[in-house]
Amino acid sequence: MNHQNFKPDSRGVAIVAGGGPAGLMAAWQLAAHFEVHLFEKEKMVGQKFLLAGKGGLNITSHLTGEKLTEKYSPHGFMDAALNLFSPQQLREWLGQLGIPTYTGSSGKVFPEKGISPAQVLKAIVNSLQQRGVHIHTSHELTDFNGQMRFTFLNGNKRIEIHADYAVLALGGASWPVTGSDGKWTEMLNRYGIITLPFQPSNCGVNIGWPAQLMQFHEGKPLKNIVMQVQDVKSRGEALITGYGLEGYAVYPLVPEIRTVLNAGQPVVIRLDLKPANDREALLKRLGNATPGTRVYARCLNLDAAALALVKAFTSQKEFLDPVSFVSALKDLRLPVHSLRGLDEAISVVGGLGLESINADYSLRTFPRIYVAGEMTDWDAPTGGFLLQGCFSGGYYAANEIIRIKRQEMI
Repeated sequence: MNHQNFKPDSRGVAIVAGGGPAGLMAAWQLAAHFEVHLFEKEKMVGQKFLLAGKGGLNITSHLTGEKLTEKYSPHGFMDAALNLFSPQQLREWLGQLGIPTYTGSSGKVFPEKGISPAQVLKAIVNSLQQRGVHIHTSHELTDFNGQMRFTFLNGNKRIEIHADYAVLALGGASWPVTGSDGKWTEMLNRYGIITLPFQPSNCGVNIGWPAQLMQFHEGKPLKNIVMQVQDVKSRGEALITGYGLEGYAVYPLVPEIRTVLNAGQPVVIRLDLKPANDREALLKRLGNATPGTRVYARCLNLDAAALALVKAFTSQKEFLDPVSFVSALKDLRLPVHSLRGLDEAISVVGGLGLESINADYSLRTFPRIYVAGEMTDWDAPTGGFLLQGCFSGGYYAANEIIRIKRQEMI
């Protein structure tokens, strides 16, 4: 085993394990105060970041203050990090790296048009290298101890490194093709650190459509709808898939669906296909026309997918009765069988239990080791909140290390 000790000067050594947004941000912030070594087990950093940017890199949101922090659960866990490194500060930081951003009509924030996710990642990596961060790819963290010695596996070579502080940003278990496989939980469990099973979040739901619906309408969108599970409502668009529903109107409902499913209770999505109109207005538009598919489509401006969905979950008698049809149109009950798997989920919950973490994101049993990013048990919807949470968490953990170092130097 090779033993390496990176202490060429009095600054001390900080290591970061994990090359996603949280790890990159932590390394960037630490670099002004430590010799920093960032280790990534894959062949390059930021693989999940690049995958998240396919179709447009929604990097943060325009929200601030309580409107921002209320998007994160459990309540309060992310507040200090988000207040310390807000969406505006993230945008300013990216601007300093040569990545200007703009706010879209929905409040989502993106890099200026023409700037690819790969260019954003390259700008971050270039800045890290300019600040003196040593980046080690194909290095997987396999062990550590209370003496702050960390063991990495690089091919067949085992390397042991001593550090003064460390940030673990090992990722969750969504999109394992990018390296986020969650296997690090076994390492933490050896030291009695509590981890929770990973569960999908921001994912599709399995419904189990009739064969005819899938045959003719798979891949079609349901636009301008409202969906509800228990007391949680969501507005937007969903996509009919072979297994059920997917999309931005579905994702905000997933935490509630997951909670009810975990309790062993049945879950039903209540779907309003015409949220801009009440029942009376819709019935008035039908008038005395003979009820049927063509009349409903013409009078109520319904597309074939919406009509097929109502037909699939009503009897023929209900479908041909205007009052019953309109009631179904406004409150269609869709039974949810389960959530999609971790390999399809945009994000996860579970991982490192928050009871194992101090308020400054250090481990209770190893107070010089800090954690950040998706490896901890927090949740947020899509819309830039996940990436913001990872960047903020990495910045906050690094800032706490810097604060402790300054106290020790007094």
